[in-house]
Amino acid sequence: VAKTAAYDDIVGNLQKRAWMYFLLAAIVFASVFYIAPDIIEWLSDRLLPEDATLIYLSPAEYLILKMRVAGYAAISATAMIAMIHIWRIIRSRSMLPEISFTDLVLILVIALVLFSMGILYSLELMLPTVLEYLQNDAAQAGLETTYSLSAFYHFVFLLTFSLGITFQLPLVTTLMLRLELTTADQLAQYRSHLVVVFFIMAALITPPDV
Repeated sequence: VAKTAAYDDIVGNLQKRAWMYFLLAAIVFASVFYIAPDIIEWLSDRLLPEDATLIYLSPAEYLILKMRVAGYAAISATAMIAMIHIWRIIRSRSMLPEISFTDLVLILVIALVLFSMGILYSLELMLPTVLEYLQNDAAQAGLETTYSLSAFYHFVFLLTFSLGITFQLPLVTTLMLRLELTTADQLAQYRSHLVVVFFIMAALITPPDV
């Protein structure tokens, strides 16, 4: 009964704030859509191998790509605010150990820093290395490397987002210990499993058309 009431409370509060989420999503979408061409060009200049080329295969492919970039940014921002509201509701019902507002802000900052580190690792090391290797492998086979916009950015966004999520592992394990949801011995035993789970989670929650 208590869990059902808590669920109804969460849903009710989210519905009351639906207009705010919609407004936030619209603002973020419009802002990111405006700079999406710069983001796309920057990623292409930084990651596309020297002998590779990008092509678009449908009239609206570039427009759809810009909308996707803006849409993912809007969804991410809205989801983060919604998670904060859900956390406050759960905490108000004493369903979890007390965590101060300062600690909550610290958790969010750490989460953003870790996510940024994952993105930086992907863009600075992982993606350039992988794309260069794949391009060289194709060149050795006598093939020209040509990517469609959708295929190239699908690969870039999927790997980048997956690494950003995976870099949250230290924070998640720390929170699990602090909230007494597990023990250090249990985490040590299943450490390798957690890494795999995070990769799977990142792949699952990433939209299939990224």
